[in-house]
Amino acid sequence: MASEPQGISQLVVEAADAGLRLDVFLTRFAAGLSRSKVQQLIAAGAVTIDGEPAKARDLTVTGSEIQVVWRQSSADTYLEPVAMNLDILFEDEHMLVINKPAGLTVHPGAGDTGPTLVQGLLHHCRQLSTGGSGNGLRPGIVHRLDKDTTGVMVCAKTDRAHAALAAQFLDKESLVREYVALMDGMMNQESLVYSSYIYRDPTHRLRMASMTEADYDRLSERKRPTRVRLAKSRFIREAVFGQRLTLGRVRLYTGRTHQIRVHAQALGLAVVGDPLYNRPLQLPQLFPPDVRSQVSNINRQMLHAVRLDLKHPATGEQLSFKADVPPDFFAILKALEPFRWDLR
Repeated sequence: MASEPQGISQLVVEAADAGLRLDVFLTRFAAGLSRSKVQQLIAAGAVTIDGEPAKARDLTVTGSEIQVVWRQSSADTYLEPVAMNLDILFEDEHMLVINKPAGLTVHPGAGDTGPTLVQGLLHHCRQLSTGGSGNGLRPGIVHRLDKDTTGVMVCAKTDRAHAALAAQFLDKESLVREYVALMDGMMNQESLVYSSYIYRDPTHRLRMASMTEADYDRLSERKRPTRVRLAKSRFIREAVFGQRLTLGRVRLYTGRTHQIRVHAQALGLAVVGDPLYNRPLQLPQLFPPDVRSQVSNINRQMLHAVRLDLKHPATGEQLSFKADVPPDFFAILKALEPFRWDLR
C-alpha cells in the first residue's frame, strides 16, 4: 500500500494532465490519499495554484505550478523558531505590525533553504493565528510582501484577529496600502489609475502577465487566460531624476501577486532593480560615474510598503502605521537628489 506524501510538493502540470479537476489530479499524484482527504487539504488552504488559493473544482492548466502542504497539524508541520531582530512597529495581544527587511521570505515554500519571517515571529511570540486553515507553515500571516520588498506588514496572534484583518484586506473599505517605488522611466502625469487583469505568464512561470480590460473583453471565452484577477493601482509622481527615473507613491485598491511590479512594467515604468520585470538600465550621461555605478548595481527591486491603515481587529479603532525607506533605498535617493527635475 502506498504511503501518504509528506512535507511540501511543488508540481508542474504536464500537457497530458491538463483539464482535470484539481482533486482528481492530486489523487492521481498521491496514491496514498483518498479523494475526500485531498478535498479536505484543499478546503484547509493547503493547496495553491500559481500562488493563489485553490478549489477542488479548479481545472488544471498546462504549465501551472501547484504547491501542496501535505501534513496540516502543527505537530506534523513543525517550524523551528529562529531568533531575529524584528523591527516591531506595534504589538498587543491581538496582532503585531512589523517593518519587514529585504531578503526575508515571509513563509516556507518549496525550495526555500533559509529561515523565514514566520520562524522569527514564532521565536518572538509562540502564540500566532492559524488563519482557520490549520496550515502550520503560515502562522500569523494575513498578507505577504515579496522577499525583496520592504515595509509595513501586519500579522495576527489569534484566529479571531486573523479573520477580522483578512476581511479588511478583502473589502478594502478601511484599508489603505501605500508603497514608494523608484521606477525606470519618466512619469509624465502627476497621477494616474491603472487597472488590468493579472494572471500567471504562460511562458515564464515565475512572472505574472497583464492584460487590459479592453483586450480581455475582445477575446472569446475560449481564448481568455485562466485564473485571471482584476487589479487596480494608483500611481502618484513624487519626483523625477535626470528626466529618467521616477520616484512614485503607489496606492493599492486590490492586492494581487506582483501587482505593482506588473502594473509599473505595463506603464513603461518598471521598478528599478526588479529581476523579473525590468530591462537593463539606460542612465542619462548627466549622472556622474559614481552615481551611475551606484544605481546600476542595485540588486533588488526598489519597492517599499510605506503605509498601512486598518481598523484594530478587536476594538475597531482606525490605526495608521508608517515606515521610512530602508538605508539602501535612502542612499539611492540621496545620490539622485542633485538631479531632481524641476516639474513646475
